[in-house]
Amino acid sequence: MTDIREAHEGDLDALLELYLDLHEQSIPEHDGRLRDTWVRILADLDHHLIVCEHDGDIVSSCVCVIIPNLTRGVRPYAFVENVVTRADARGRGYATACLNHAKALAQQAGCYKMMLTGSHDSKTLDFYRHAGYNSADKTAFIQWL
Repeated sequence: MTDIREAHEGDLDALLELYLDLHEQSIPEHDGRLRDTWVRILADLDHHLIVCEHDGDIVSSCVCVIIPNLTRGVRPYAFVENVVTRADARGRGYATACLNHAKALAQQAGCYKMMLTGSHDSKTLDFYRHAGYNSADKTAFIQWL
């Protein structure tokens, strides 16, 4: 059975484990900073940490943040990040289901656009294009801090 839902308090360890299949090299120490960040994410009504649970295990996830905005008729926009599927569960539509849930949240919030960043890997870019995103309308720039 597959369920798409927002993360809850008990999902932290499973998400940290999943992020090892994204780009993390290790699971962060369970300290006050981690706990404070987790509590803050869960309490933020505009921060949606979406998970796909299959047979009781979190196999995919993405983050969708709704950002208030003063342009475009004072309509917010959505930013999607940390799209990941466990390596042994890829190609089964789990991440697409997470992105579709994010899109529904953005539409409910009245967002005028959604945007995300992704690697230059051709498989990743093809996945995002297939999910309805394009790279022709805007140019993204990143400044690493």
